[in-house]
Amino acid sequence: MLAFTINDTKSFMALLLKGDTFDSFLFRQGELTTFASFVIEGKRNMDFYTAEEQEQGLSRFVRWEEMRPFVFHAIKGNKLPKAIKLVFSLSEEKTTNLPNTKAAFLNILFKDNSILCTTAISQETFSLDKSPEKLWEEYVLKFFKKNGIGIQLQEK
Repeated sequence: MLAFTINDTKSFMALLLKGDTFDSFLFRQGELTTFASFVIEGKRNMDFYTAEEQEQGLSRFVRWEEMRPFVFHAIKGNKLPKAIKLVFSLSEEKTTNLPNTKAAFLNILFKDNSILCTTAISQETFSLDKSPEKLWEEYVLKFFKKNGIGIQLQEK
């Protein structure tokens, strides 16, 4: 597991909520705490779609690109949210590049004007091999660097 904080909260939140930087990630779930608490499930409701739309290969979870406007609308205003917790995962197509991996997660927690990010993977079968986890951590670090997001690694 990799844990790190974001150096510039304001810039990161702009990338997350107004930009397309994280749009390729799948949105698994979220919790927003403002004047009320909101829990959002990212699992796609297939009954909403026509048979033709379902045949186009929709992912099981919605992409952040689809959910971002709703989350942004729920938290925009004059006051900062008390907390935001978002759970993203790598797309199913990209997860196949990580051996023995069912899902690769990026967790984002905003609280007390600070952002903590953690990574994790879910394995297909039990294994002591940590190489898929290391590959995912390297991918995340490269992603943040490529997008100019400064981070501070947390000690293990």
